[in-house]
Amino acid sequence: MFTSPRVALCLILTVPALALAGCSKKTESAPAAPEVPSVEAPENMEAAPAVPETVEVPEATETAAAAGEAHVHGAGEFAVAVDGDVLTVTLDAPLANFGLGEGDTDALEVSTGIGDKLVSFQGNADCTEGNRHIQTRTVGDHSGLTLTLEFTCSALDKLDGVRLNAFSEFPGFQTVDAVFVGPDSQTAAVLTPGNPELATR
Repeated sequence: MFTSPRVALCLILTVPALALAGCSKKTESAPAAPEVPSVEAPENMEAAPAVPETVEVPEATETAAAAGEAHVHGAGEFAVAVDGDVLTVTLDAPLANFGLGEGDTDALEVSTGIGDKLVSFQGNADCTEGNRHIQTRTVGDHSGLTLTLEFTCSALDKLDGVRLNAFSEFPGFQTVDAVFVGPDSQTAAVLTPGNPELATR
């Protein structure tokens, strides 16, 4: 039997410590999180569409369309239409073709003699000029003119062609897309200073 108070104190302190040591469990590390299986896309699944490449738009040139209207200096459009005994001639072109500036859109000034001798007729159609109408317009920085002449003809069946004299009257004209629309025929041609006549048959 231990009688020493010092030994008794050591036993009192040691026994509980041993008991605690014997009862305690080792701390286990937390289990690792389960791995998430990788999911592959099914073989029949379509891939996401690729982003389309940006399409470059060419820059407009000085002679390109202004607000949708073609404006090419030197070019024009010419139409001849027959309705009964009336023959209508229409010429559409930039003002520059007539030797005018883009700002010269005053119809009264533009109309002075601009339709005189514009056309001559091949054959013996016996046509007399009637109404004349001139319309100018400005789209953006460009100005154009539409000239319409009406003729009354007593023998349209004898008309062989219409000669556009704009090439000699206005040197600004270089090429003109022309079309003839009659009761029995339609023709088209590109007129130039060397080929100014539109056939009507």
